Amino acid sequence: MIRRNIKAPLYAAFFCAVLTSCTATHPPPDTGLVQCTDRSTPIANVQGADDQSPLQTRQVTVRGIVTLIQDDEGLYIEEPASDKNDLTSNALFIQNANLPEEIEAGALIAAHGTVTEIGDERDPLTALSNINGLVVCSSDHPLPLTDVSLPLDETERESLEGMRIRIDDSLVVTDVYQLNRGKFTLSANGLQYIPTEVMQPGAAANELLGNNRANALRVSLPQDSGAPGWLASGASTGQVTGVLAHDDRGKRLSLKSYSGFSMPGFSPPVKPAPGVLRVVGMNLHNYFNGDGKGQGFPTERGEETFEAFQQQSNRIGAAIEVLDPHVLAVMEIENDGFGPHSAAQDFIRLANGATRGTWAVTRPVNDNTGTDKIAVGIFYRTDQLKALGPAEILAGPEFERSRQPQAQLFQRLPGGDTILIVINHLKSKGSCPDSGIDANQGDGQGCWNDMRRRSAEKMSAWAKEVAASKGTDNILVLGDMNAYRNEDPIGAIRNAGFTELMDGSQLPVHSFAFRGQHGTLDYAFASDALLGQIEQAFIWNVNAAFPSRVQLPKPWLRFSDHDPVVVELR
Repeated sequence: MIRRNIKAPLYAAFFCAVLTSCTATHPPPDTGLVQCTDRSTPIANVQGADDQSPLQTRQVTVRGIVTLIQDDEGLYIEEPASDKNDLTSNALFIQNANLPEEIEAGALIAAHGTVTEIGDERDPLTALSNINGLVVCSSDHPLPLTDVSLPLDETERESLEGMRIRIDDSLVVTDVYQLNRGKFTLSANGLQYIPTEVMQPGAAANELLGNNRANALRVSLPQDSGAPGWLASGASTGQVTGVLAHDDRGKRLSLKSYSGFSMPGFSPPVKPAPGVLRVVGMNLHNYFNGDGKGQGFPTERGEETFEAFQQQSNRIGAAIEVLDPHVLAVMEIENDGFGPHSAAQDFIRLANGATRGTWAVTRPVNDNTGTDKIAVGIFYRTDQLKALGPAEILAGPEFERSRQPQAQLFQRLPGGDTILIVINHLKSKGSCPDSGIDANQGDGQGCWNDMRRRSAEKMSAWAKEVAASKGTDNILVLGDMNAYRNEDPIGAIRNAGFTELMDGSQLPVHSFAFRGQHGTLDYAFASDALLGQIEQAFIWNVNAAFPSRVQLPKPWLRFSDHDPVVVELR
């Protein structure tokens, strides 16, 4: 049960029985349909105690104080303390795009219309629609305010629908993916993690998922909110006030005031030390260069325009310049061969311009990069490494929905040790089948988990076989595994004898954010022989924490949706 602390008094003028002056300042088309002194239905009765109104399709008159005006949509009104039932909201949305110009927050209005449910059927908004009468009765009333705290379950949120609330908790920004649309998410239990990132799949993981949802508050920024132009995951605030309004999907706090946002610090990594080999695993987020001559946009999976692709390239190039790597093991590059206008050659030119080295790309026998629209690839500095023979590839039924892995043997110049670098990109959790072993099993691992597990097992055994055939036991496995830290595919790679380089005191870490929860999809694994040569390994949180399609202060921020993994070898 919600403990409500109502901050607004019971306004005597609110009740029409004692109203002495209540005139319409902007009469509706038919002024006879509603008057300030008409008998009204309490808003709590319209809302009811369930997720949908018990008065649907009925015409009623309601009265309340305007708390939020949404241009071209309507407004929210609230009737302070209209009942003592904590299960019923005291607020209602008035759906009308043609509002009187003089209506402002604090006005007491009376409206007549039809009770309806609008929006997503999973979480509809109770509203008064088909408004055929609306009058302003008086102005400058104090706005109602209810103090609440997170967590809030769905029933508790429904009982606050449309109400003006204040949350006086320590809140952390945990989702900024839609900040370009003025939407983000706050959390009362810190930066939220995908359950299977921090615990084993199963009932406990599902319980944590529910707890995360109860502690999350979806927020929208009205144009007059005064909030900063951009936010990052991890930013914090101490208090927020607004109306628990509704967007096209569900309830979202329309922010009206906040205590200020404390932004997390972020900085680029230092350059690699002399004699250290820096290998970077980098998801490029669909690097498609059109026809390679400035045309061919929109592309099948990448940017819509050449100008947008140039912006993408500039950010990736800035990140490469900061990282100053010797090897770039990439995912989601356009699979269009190695010709002069290919994405691979375009990427080589980008890397050449961003660093002091000369770059090349490894090529499998017959340039077999698979049939998927995107591919993996290994790019390297020719002044630091020599590629020994063509790249090896792994095909088979396990990789029909994944990108086929590549493995390349390198020798450190001049005349140094050899190392086998393996790059992967396993099947995502999307496009789920309805049934079968690869359907969502309800344990927190999502769909296609069994395929990813089988792919990981086959890849791990194949990597060892290739290394043995090449005469090395130094193996570095990189890639976007589309599986979180405690899921079966990651366990399969560990069980094959590889060590995940982020284990230990660095946890928890993350390389990706999904619906406000963070986790690791991008990994680096080392064979036992290579472990002693690892200088350091880290995830550079330069992408997942930042919003897309907004102006950011550094050119190397948010060049992809995945964070790069950095491994340094002595």
